[in-house]
Amino acid sequence: MKIIVVVDANIIVSALLGGKPSDILFNGRFQFATTEFTLKEVKKYFPKLEKKLGISQEKLIFLLESLPITIYGKDFYKDKLKEANKIIAHIDKKDVEILALALKLETFLWSQDRHFEKAKYPKLLKTYDFI
Repeated sequence: MKIIVVVDANIIVSALLGGKPSDILFNGRFQFATTEFTLKEVKKYFPKLEKKLGISQEKLIFLLESLPITIYGKDFYKDKLKEANKIIAHIDKKDVEILALALKLETFLWSQDRHFEKAKYPKLLKTYDFI
């Protein structure tokens, strides 16, 4: 059984840019998960990514959908939202849902966001932890 790792928006954006997270996501050693909210956050970066990569939004959507990441809706982790709020909402409310998913799955959260360090989430992974 593969270890499940919850993936934050900054990791997905980096993967779309062709960064190291892309290699990690496709290496098959882990099972990755994220929230619908996180994907909405990623899509906010599409205009910048289109310019930087010189590709269309349709191509970006295709690339995003090609990433081996299971997507969870809020109903799945809603029972952990209160706990996640207590941990991180005072630092960044946008991080509540991704943390709630990690709490629900009782697993690691992969992010380069320092907010999770400030919140002292004990199962935080950085990209260098995979290398």
